[in-house]
Amino acid sequence: MKKYFNDFLSSIKYEYLEKISLLLLSFWAIIPIVEYYVKNNLYRFGDLYWTNGIYLIGIMGIIIYLIYLGKQIKDDNVTFKKYLPELLIIVLLIISVIASICSDDPHLSFYGEHYRKEGLIVYIMYIGFMLTASTIKNKKYFKIIARIIIFSTLVITILPLFNKGFSFTNYTNIFYNRNHYGYYLMISLMLAIFMFVDNNGFRRFFYSIAYIFLLYILILNDTFGCYLAMVISLLFFVVYSFIKKNKRIIASTTIIIFALVSFFVSYYGIKWGERVDFTSTKGIIWNNISGLFRDTKTILDDESTEDEIAQVGSLRGVLWKEAINYTLDHPLLGGGMECLNTVYAKCELCNSDRPHNAILQFSSFIGIPGAIVYIIFIVLVALQGLKKIKSDSIYMMVYFTAMCYFISSMFGNSMFYTSPYFMIFLGLLIGINRRKEKET
Repeated sequence: MKKYFNDFLSSIKYEYLEKISLLLLSFWAIIPIVEYYVKNNLYRFGDLYWTNGIYLIGIMGIIIYLIYLGKQIKDDNVTFKKYLPELLIIVLLIISVIASICSDDPHLSFYGEHYRKEGLIVYIMYIGFMLTASTIKNKKYFKIIARIIIFSTLVITILPLFNKGFSFTNYTNIFYNRNHYGYYLMISLMLAIFMFVDNNGFRRFFYSIAYIFLLYILILNDTFGCYLAMVISLLFFVVYSFIKKNKRIIASTTIIIFALVSFFVSYYGIKWGERVDFTSTKGIIWNNISGLFRDTKTILDDESTEDEIAQVGSLRGVLWKEAINYTLDHPLLGGGMECLNTVYAKCELCNSDRPHNAILQFSSFIGIPGAIVYIIFIVLVALQGLKKIKSDSIYMMVYFTAMCYFISSMFGNSMFYTSPYFMIFLGLLIGINRRKEKET
């Protein structure tokens, strides 16, 4: 039996697994166009392709990864250090299963509710996205995934500007919430920026236009957490480039473009077309920055009341406070997935089901130990990535896109149609981190 299994593994090349993984992730990247067509022409809003895509790619991804891992074991290419990220994920999964079984509503914890559809089973599917992405080592495939995501975003973002039959109110597009659309725009923007960095000639010109246009739409979308995450990520990119003495001019160019577009859109109140739901964009960025300074001052002011502090960040302070209190009441295992629905329902100011902070979400759902394991996992992958990206703009694209999403998650929520993108780029980064070996 062992011989037949080894023969099976030998017959499957790593290259085949990479190509299948590429097809799966490309399928996910193209789904927004399908959803746009269905919702715009067939007037169906059931998110059928997204929800089915999660299970298809999640299950297939896990199978592909198990075959990949089997080949690695057969080739004696598995070490504790190399596969530490996956071991941390296993620990996180075990904690999550125990927390969900012990929750007040195990059915809700495992299957989620109708809006976010993010029970434990869906989180396992997210792991499948990450694992299958980690099998991809070919940089050409990274570019293909990036191009498809950028293309899909441009299609669903440009078409509503000319189609009066499709609702584009408040820049939600095909998503439930404008913040969710903001996360999607942010991901595509980061990819467009680094494709701009990586290319020359006409392609660089094309990606510069895509960069400027998508940044304009993100500003109109007014999801400040995503905008702030991009500012931090781009500044980090510039600092990294100067420290490494590589791509300093082009890195500086990306932040200059970002600053100029932000200034002109916000200062002059630029708006394009009747489909734009703002009377003016004037002051849109400065208002957010001013709000950030006010909230920071409120937090640091010794004379601020507890209620004033709780209302910072568009009432995120209330959500964070309730999540912290719940975590302290359930420190070991939390309350299981989606446990905050009931907690926030009892709070008059808590018009949400999530804390708008990934760390607090994990600590509430699976306890403080689970949140610590998640933090260790992110820090490990990030530190390993810093050693590998060096001067390669495509590797930097994967790294900074993943880190940008993580930064935005400190102010935002997970969602079934945006979280998989984070898992994809985390997986690609894990693959980059152990790319030394030659696989055949």
